[in-house]
Amino acid sequence: MSFLDTITFSLSWECARMADHVPPLPPEADKIFQAARALEKRGDLTQREKGEVFNGYKKAAAMGHWKAMNSLIDCYLSTTAGSEKALEVADKLIAMNVPSGWYARYRIEQDIDALRKAAELGEPNALYKLGMSQGCDTLGMRYLICAVRQGHGESAYKIGTYLEMFGNYYMAVEYFYRAVSLGHYMAALELSGVFHPEYAPDDFDHNLGFQVSSSPELHDAFDKYYRLLKKEPGTHLPDLFKKHPLPPNAAMTREQSRAMPSPLKDAFGGKWPDEIYPDLAPDYLPPKL
Repeated sequence: MSFLDTITFSLSWECARMADHVPPLPPEADKIFQAARALEKRGDLTQREKGEVFNGYKKAAAMGHWKAMNSLIDCYLSTTAGSEKALEVADKLIAMNVPSGWYARYRIEQDIDALRKAAELGEPNALYKLGMSQGCDTLGMRYLICAVRQGHGESAYKIGTYLEMFGNYYMAVEYFYRAVSLGHYMAALELSGVFHPEYAPDDFDHNLGFQVSSSPELHDAFDKYYRLLKKEPGTHLPDLFKKHPLPPNAAMTREQSRAMPSPLKDAFGGKWPDEIYPDLAPDYLPPKL
C-alpha cells in the first residue's frame, strides 16, 4: 500500500477553486512570460533559445508572476541538480499562498501533507493525484470532478474510462468529449476509435453502441483533434458537442444512461455532477440555472 492509499478526507470536503487563491499577474511580467511561453511551445529549440526561455521565466518570476514561477520550477526539475533551486521557488509560491507551490513541494519531496494542502486549495494536479489514489469511491470522484471544473482534461478522461468500465457508454463518451475540449489528446484518440466506420453496428466493444454510419465524419474529426493535441497538448477546443453532435446509440438513450446507477452519482448524492455544477453541462444543452 502506497502513502496515497492511506489518505482520507472528511466526507464534508468541498471543491475549492484555485483561481480564488492566486494573485493577479503583473502586466509587464505577463508580457515577458507569454513571450517565453510562445518560444517554448515552438519546440526543437537551440541551446540559445532554451536559455532565452529560462531567462524569460526567471525574470517574470522575479517580478511576482506565479505562472512563471511554476514554469521556472519545471525548468529546474529538468536538470539533474535543480531540486534545491526548484524548492526555493516552491517556497516562495507557498509564501504567496499559491496552491501550485504546495504541489511543487510534493513533486520535489513527496510530501503528502503538501499534496493534501494543494488539493484543499484547489490545485488540479493535486486533485487528480488524490482522485487516482482513492479510485472509484466518493472522495475519488469528488476530487476528479473538482479538477475537471478547473480545466483538467486528464481527470475528465479518467472519469470517462470509469463510466465505460461501469457500462454507461453514453455518459463515458460525454466525458471523453469534455476531455478533448480541455486538450487531452488520448481522449481524442479514444473517440476516433469509437467512431471508426470499420466497426460493425453491433460491435459494442469498440463503438460503445454509437451508430457511426449516420455520422461518418466523426472519426476523421477526432483523428484531426488527436494529431493537433498530440502536438499542442492542453489546447482548449470549445463547443465540441455543438460541432459534432453524438449519433444515436443502440445500447441506450441519453435518458437511460442518466438513469443508470453509478458511483459517480453516488458521490454527489444521487445526482450527476452537471446537475449540481452548471459549468459541467454539455454545451449542446441549455445551462441549468
